[in-house]
Amino acid sequence: MPSNGSGRRYAQAIFEISKETGDSEIWVSDLERLSLVFSISEVQEFLQSPKVSLDDKDKFISEHLEGLSALAMNLASLLVRKNRASLAQSIFESYEEMIDEEQGIISATLTAAVPMEKDLQDKLEKFLSDQAGVKLRVSTNVDPGLIGGVVARVGDKVIDGSTRTKLRNLKGWLTDEASR
Repeated sequence: MPSNGSGRRYAQAIFEISKETGDSEIWVSDLERLSLVFSISEVQEFLQSPKVSLDDKDKFISEHLEGLSALAMNLASLLVRKNRASLAQSIFESYEEMIDEEQGIISATLTAAVPMEKDLQDKLEKFLSDQAGVKLRVSTNVDPGLIGGVVARVGDKVIDGSTRTKLRNLKGWLTDEASR
């Protein structure tokens, strides 16, 4: 199985090409679409099947990825021919990280116990961006195990405001006090 490092190498090559041609935003949308299509389990099975001819796989790519730039179509075909279609998500994520780094944008993740309302998410994004002093690309997750509150990851920093952690801290404090 190819490693994520392979995805990063593909992304680095694409990044260099996009810098030369000035079409980095086109690559973002093309790679996102490619990763979405290639991440469907039925598509993965079809593309990895030795029983399906390369011509049929190429036909599938042409039909389902119509509208992608010529270079992105070449990439899709290359990934399929090298049996590396599973790298599409890794390539997209790595490429997006490179673009963000070049533009001074840091990745952040907000994890809450329940899905957040849009206005609350926007307020948290603005607050974190102001605190960090940089633009953020924020993704959200839901983890019911948090019980309540939010955990924010900005770059390599974690701000844990979850109820689970507060209860854990309270338990530790009560245990320490009881043992005195």
